[in-house]
Amino acid sequence: MRFQAELVTGPTAEPLTLAEAKKQLEIASSDSTHDVQLQSAIAEARQQWEHDTDSVMCFQTWKVRIGYITDRLALPKRPVHSITSIKYYDGANNLTTWNASQYQLHINELRYAYQITLPAVADRWDAWEITYKLGYSQDATSVPAIAKRAMLLLVGHYFENRDMLVNEGSYNRKVYEDLVLRYARSTYP
Repeated sequence: MRFQAELVTGPTAEPLTLAEAKKQLEIASSDSTHDVQLQSAIAEARQQWEHDTDSVMCFQTWKVRIGYITDRLALPKRPVHSITSIKYYDGANNLTTWNASQYQLHINELRYAYQITLPAVADRWDAWEITYKLGYSQDATSVPAIAKRAMLLLVGHYFENRDMLVNEGSYNRKVYEDLVLRYARSTYP
C-alpha cells in the first residue's frame, strides 16, 4: 500500500546548533555576521537530509489518510516515536477515534492487538486517519552522529557555495551522498 504522509506540526528545534555550524566552518563563536544565513542553512540541510533519507530528526507530527488498514502497516518516514491517534469514519460516516487498546506500535509498523475485530468503516478513500509522532528526540540529543555529520557537510556546502557557482564543494556533496546511502541501508558491514 502506497500513501503520502502530511506534516501536521514541524520541529521546534533543529538537530544542529549555530555553534556546531560555526565550528564546522571555522567561524569564531563571537562572530555573528553570518548567523541568519547559517540558521537558514541548518534548516535547509535538515530538510534535505530528511528528504533524502525519508527520516525525521527532531520530533514532528505527521498524518496519513488511507482507505483501509492492515496488520503490519508500515508508516511513512522513520523513526516512528508513537501513535497519537487513529480515527476512522464509521458506517454512519462519523469520525470516530479507535480505542488505543486495539493496536500497538512495533518499530515503525502499526500492529493489531491480539484477536481484535476491525470496526465497520465508511467506503471512502480516507476512511482511516493515523496521526503519529516521528523523530529521535525533541532536541538534537538523540540524533545519530552520521546524520549530524552529513548535515554539517551540507551546511558547509551551502555556505561556501552561496553564489551558486560549483567549485570544490562538489567533494562535500559526494561525501554527503555516501553518508545518505550508508544511513539508508538497513545494515552496513
